[in-house]
Amino acid sequence: MALAALAFTCLAVVGSAQADVNSSTTTGPEHTATTTYLPTGPGTTVTGAPPTTTTALTEDTPNATSRTKVDIMGQSGKFTVYDERSGKGSGIQLTMDALREVDADGTSVGASGSVKHSINTFAAQDFSIADAEDVTLGNRQVPALKISFSSSISTIGKIRVDTYVIGKSGLLGPPGEEWAVLPGDLKWSIELSEWNWCGCSKGQTTEEGAFVDLDISVKGLGTAQANAGSNKSLSLGGGVNLELSSQTYTDGAWVSMPEGYPKIVIQGSSTIFTFRFPKFSTSSLYDPVLTGLTAAAESSDSSTTTGPGTTSAGPGAQKGASMLLAAVVAMAMTALA
Repeated sequence: MALAALAFTCLAVVGSAQADVNSSTTTGPEHTATTTYLPTGPGTTVTGAPPTTTTALTEDTPNATSRTKVDIMGQSGKFTVYDERSGKGSGIQLTMDALREVDADGTSVGASGSVKHSINTFAAQDFSIADAEDVTLGNRQVPALKISFSSSISTIGKIRVDTYVIGKSGLLGPPGEEWAVLPGDLKWSIELSEWNWCGCSKGQTTEEGAFVDLDISVKGLGTAQANAGSNKSLSLGGGVNLELSSQTYTDGAWVSMPEGYPKIVIQGSSTIFTFRFPKFSTSSLYDPVLTGLTAAAESSDSSTTTGPGTTSAGPGAQKGASMLLAAVVAMAMTALA
């Protein structure tokens, strides 16, 4: 009985070692931030900043291959997000299409005066691009690489876009709408500020601005479609998802958008989103996130990863465990004989 118990104990130890090999916890690598300014192209002069900026978050390991990059155009404010291993052609492109101030009924206002309260296209809009900086987001202690670009909207206000390449997994987002983020994901926010609201005269009528509508088109790798069970989570193809919120951070408080917003129109691989910002005194900010940016590139690499926080045993580890098991069984049989 004692010998049998010894054999059972040894087998249990081997089983435990095998389990440890199959479920060893992996820790994410530390990350370093790099910024590269690309050459100036014709017709893209931006005062005080290069016309195109590429920012990246790189794994700080000897064999690092994962790299999320953000290309920002100084003119138009268009930006493309992609994993360097897959190339820019496999990225997600985001374009600001139009902006208009509207009244409580959603009718455009300030369109007839000398000062227009709308932009029909951002194609000729110049953006200033700030230097990249390391930041920590919210109270979740999620490190990220931030780069911002901003522009004046005629004389009526300002628009700023902040992009954050996530450096560590965590939770981010408005209350009740938090998203799980992973290294390489992109959180981005749009802020309107310093707004001179329309109180414009049109004939005998006074137009009053109540909202600002911003149209943004997102072009993915395939036809966009809503993820099951959610009208605020869209698959853009290639494992990339766009997670939306129905709230804006307005004058220091979270405020729900009106019913039906954000509005989504899907046109093949391009999707147009209309975000409705409520009237504000200081500023209003909208805060979506792109997830899964490195998924496609990682799936094409040879990897031993089996799930979040686990690694599977390689052939050497499996062979070693099998040999140890055989030795224990042999010892037990010899002792019993």
